[in-house]
Amino acid sequence: MNQIIEIYYNHKKRYGYRRIALELANRGYKVNHKKVKRLMSVMNLYGTTPKTKYKSYKGDMNKTVKNKLLTQIIDEEHHRTYYERDFNTTRCSEKWSSDVSEFHIAVCKLYLSPIIDMHNREIVSYNISEGPNFEQIKDMINKAFYKYSDLKGLILQSDQGWQYQMEVYHKFLSKKGIVQSMSRKSN
Repeated sequence: MNQIIEIYYNHKKRYGYRRIALELANRGYKVNHKKVKRLMSVMNLYGTTPKTKYKSYKGDMNKTVKNKLLTQIIDEEHHRTYYERDFNTTRCSEKWSSDVSEFHIAVCKLYLSPIIDMHNREIVSYNISEGPNFEQIKDMINKAFYKYSDLKGLILQSDQGWQYQMEVYHKFLSKKGIVQSMSRKSN
């Protein structure tokens, strides 16, 4: 029992009965995972589950666009076709990338939405918000538009998050001559 308690607290209460049973086996103890589960229940020890990550994908809302950063490669020797992502640039403001990330701080959750220039990795603009919403994206884009006046032909890459699938967002970008590009699901 002392070994179970030691493992539990050494791993910051993150280990459940399965991982503790494996750790005991690694230390040379022969004990069934069911026995570990019973002992942990008696001692009221339960592994904590990790927090879920923010996912902006809410399904295909029929507003996705093609990935403009893919280059088709035809391998005639092996008779197959595949695609490679092309993040290379020759100048600034040729290709930008954007995403929304969730951060947990002591008081609340914060959502960061930056635009990064793929040429020099410069943060073009960003917005920090207490909730993921379209106003956050709109503010981030407006800051970039204020900083750069001529963005015709720029490719703006994003994931398939609900914010980037909105018709208002598509029009917002096309009005400035920006080409929207979305990565495929799970890329």
